[in-house]
Amino acid sequence: MSFPKIEGYVVTERLGAGSYATVYKACTKTGARSTVAIKCVDKARVKNSGTAVDNLITEIRLLKTLRHPHIVHMHDFLWDERNIYIITEYCCGGDLARRIRSHGRLPERQVRYFLQQLVSALKFMWEKGVMHMDLKPHNLLLQRESGVHYTLKVADFGFATYVSAAASQGIRGSLLYMAPEVVRGRPGPHADLWSVGVILYECLFGRAPYASASVHELMEKINAQVPIEIPPRSHISSGCQDLLTRLLQHDPTKRITHQELFVHEYLDLDHMPTKENFDKGVALVRAGVERERRHDWASALEAYREGLRYLVPAVEARADAAQRAALRAKVTGYMERAEQLQAFLRTDGAAPVPPAPADDTGVPDEAGQPDEHGDEVVQDVPEPESTPARAADGGGTRGPRAWLRRTVSNDDVRGEPAERLSSDVTDAFTRPVRSRRLMPSENLCISPLDGAAVLQFFIVVLNDHGVRSKLNRNNKYMLTHSAPALTAVERL
Repeated sequence: MSFPKIEGYVVTERLGAGSYATVYKACTKTGARSTVAIKCVDKARVKNSGTAVDNLITEIRLLKTLRHPHIVHMHDFLWDERNIYIITEYCCGGDLARRIRSHGRLPERQVRYFLQQLVSALKFMWEKGVMHMDLKPHNLLLQRESGVHYTLKVADFGFATYVSAAASQGIRGSLLYMAPEVVRGRPGPHADLWSVGVILYECLFGRAPYASASVHELMEKINAQVPIEIPPRSHISSGCQDLLTRLLQHDPTKRITHQELFVHEYLDLDHMPTKENFDKGVALVRAGVERERRHDWASALEAYREGLRYLVPAVEARADAAQRAALRAKVTGYMERAEQLQAFLRTDGAAPVPPAPADDTGVPDEAGQPDEHGDEVVQDVPEPESTPARAADGGGTRGPRAWLRRTVSNDDVRGEPAERLSSDVTDAFTRPVRSRRLMPSENLCISPLDGAAVLQFFIVVLNDHGVRSKLNRNNKYMLTHSAPALTAVERL
């Protein structure tokens, strides 16, 4: 297969093709040799089509102006005597369609994460007066940031138009995801919302609501306005079902509006994991700490509560496991702190006054690197004041902290034999695991967490050698060993 010659780039792979364009993967010849995607438009195919030329001009114009974390970024565009080249960022995670094919239906939690990003981009476009008109899983690219962490980006603005011109555009887009009013030749400003509903449905249930064996069958379903139902034995939250139902209304006047979508409680765009929202959460937590020092307990509690609404979604958005664990530990500490303050306030001051937060703002060294949003993930979040241990065994004999104390006790430097540890691992954890080999004398840091903050690491000793532990100043169990075969297993 021959690839086009593009000045300044080395084309390495063909990614896909459309009616008048082919997309290639390429890398720059100079500098950092970054990887890009190049959409190659054949001039011969579009020169006799005024509509295709208009679409191409609109796509380039929009990509130059639409700069958003969840819209694919255009670096440049070039041309020669045969082709026009649109050079964009390369998303190494494929597209949402491929992810649905490989996984079938996606977990609702993951679907909500992707939907937040899609609607965030849609909100930005709507504020700019732009409609995409071809939203579908194939046009939603995934950028793999680290491990299994992905960021969604809207791509392919070939059919995009301005809201003011939507009514004059006629039929455009992909039939399976096309709003009924567009199929009937009467496109309106709410067409993208139907497409979002179809994408949501397909992510949740593995197929589009009007999936058909032929175009004729698909058209019959659309024209007959066949009711769209939730598949039997499917379980989705009430908020998700409400949003899905309101998006998939055949009558655009009954469909959810853009403004209603952007403030829908299920999406909670105001608190979705972004750098700006993370910074808001950090600022609120710091405000809570200062208010506590002034003994303004009620105001401190309110600041903690609102700050946690920003920080809790940020935990699972961390691509780095160490950053995620450290941030989870701090968020859990502030949850406990808020509960302690709430209990104090309920007694009308009869209970002992809670101690003021500590001045220490240190965090584990491994958790301070910037993530994909560019923020210092945990360094900006102050340490919460240590809360009293829970009754008897610190939250029950079955919790992660209790399990850690049973298996690797701070007071028992001899450790536990392999049989005991392996049994506890089997009993306490059933989810898939992946192991990492530790070399002799290598240290491992473990956070003793309760409740929703899941214990990140546990130890399996593969022979009878002991494990030594001590509690360091950051309340982390530091484990050292002399055994040649110690494996740390991280929960997925």
